Amino acid sequence: MRTEFEKLAAAGKIERRHVEPLTHLAESGCCVHRSWGFGRIKTVDTVFARFTIDFPGKPGHAMDLAFAAESLKPIPKDHILARKANDLDGVRQLAAHHLELVKLVLNSYGGRATAEQIQQALVPDVIRDDWKKWWETARREMKKDGHFIVPAKKTEPIVFQAQQTSLQDRTLADFRKAKGLKARVAVVAELLKVIPDLTDKQAAANEIIPALNSDIVSHQRTQPAVALEAVFARDDLRASAETAPVEGEVTAAQIWLQEHVKFGPVMEGIPAAKHARALESFKQANPERWIEVLRGALNLVSAKLCREFASLLVHEGKMDLLKETLVRLVSQHTASSELLLWLGRDRSDAFADVLGPEVFRAMLTAMERDQFNEKRSNRLREFILDDHELLAELTASADIEVIKDLTRALQFSPVFDDMDKRSLLARLVKAHPAVQALVSGEQTRQEASLLVSWESLERRRAEYQELVQKK
Repeated sequence: MRTEFEKLAAAGKIERRHVEPLTHLAESGCCVHRSWGFGRIKTVDTVFARFTIDFPGKPGHAMDLAFAAESLKPIPKDHILARKANDLDGVRQLAAHHLELVKLVLNSYGGRATAEQIQQALVPDVIRDDWKKWWETARREMKKDGHFIVPAKKTEPIVFQAQQTSLQDRTLADFRKAKGLKARVAVVAELLKVIPDLTDKQAAANEIIPALNSDIVSHQRTQPAVALEAVFARDDLRASAETAPVEGEVTAAQIWLQEHVKFGPVMEGIPAAKHARALESFKQANPERWIEVLRGALNLVSAKLCREFASLLVHEGKMDLLKETLVRLVSQHTASSELLLWLGRDRSDAFADVLGPEVFRAMLTAMERDQFNEKRSNRLREFILDDHELLAELTASADIEVIKDLTRALQFSPVFDDMDKRSLLARLVKAHPAVQALVSGEQTRQEASLLVSWESLERRRAEYQELVQKK
């Protein structure tokens, strides 16, 4: 096609600088437009100097050659987009070979692409169902293969390299490049998933564990949550690599027993997957006081941690103490919105003697209190609105007068707007029709007669006449 385009340039129908890009477009047969996306070039008309291109939603679109040279980018025939357009069935068959398909996508985008970019290229045309399962398998295979660099962060690009690097070398290189203890712990977490495939896991552990120990010492006072997470990672690596403990290294118990360490904030700083392990380590470090610490922290932590604390207390046979704490906080209206959120979400027969109308009253108080906090949270409010059974279950066995008081409290509460308030009141009316009149404002009024003595009546009449006639 180059000859034809050169003739058009000589005739003045296109500019000389357009010959090269037009040649590439015609030879590739596929292109990308910044607004219309991927296109297939169907015909090249050298008489009228135009392309006919099929774009999504714009089939058979005619485009001037000069404009095409300026606005279109050619797509090579081995690009994933071109392969899908020309041989979709073949690409779908390639999906059975995870590494080959990922390699095709990466090479299409210059040797690197994020997981999101890969998903956009393959779903739903190539991978039509269960992308997550397919991708997890592909990730595992890439980590073992020496041609792929798979970062710990999902937002960072996956890189394909022609030269093969062993899994051990890549893992140790990632650890050395990691900045900060938190990043190093993340690398170790990934390493633990593939440690059976390392060529010399003891050598890897012998390099990583001393580095972790050094960082743990420097972080145990300033960032105890990160230090604790690093202790867990170090111990897991040692167990997997079957290496001996190092004398004098910092333990989880030593971190917990520091004077300045605050239990609640440390637990909040630990990933959810490590909550149960962190709690167990705290329990072992504080066998005499762990129960009281957990009971005291229930009102200070997130709903997720409330669930973990409650589970441990119940598992250790401390259900009565847990209920005692909950009843006290609810009855005094001092329970936090996060604690009440957990109690509402995880309500069960085990807490039947705690759950009642007073819980909803405590919820209203907690939400009103939250309005004055710097960090406001609407999680409890959204939960109440979304759970259509909550009000009915909390008030199921309550006396009608209690329900009426609760209805009035809801009517005057500032935490819900009018529409949401009407929705909640409707749920109360549905569960307890007796409060319909209170909600609609159509309370019946009974007129009562006024009984007075004749002497008093005559005296009042005389006073009235005197006021009217004389004054």
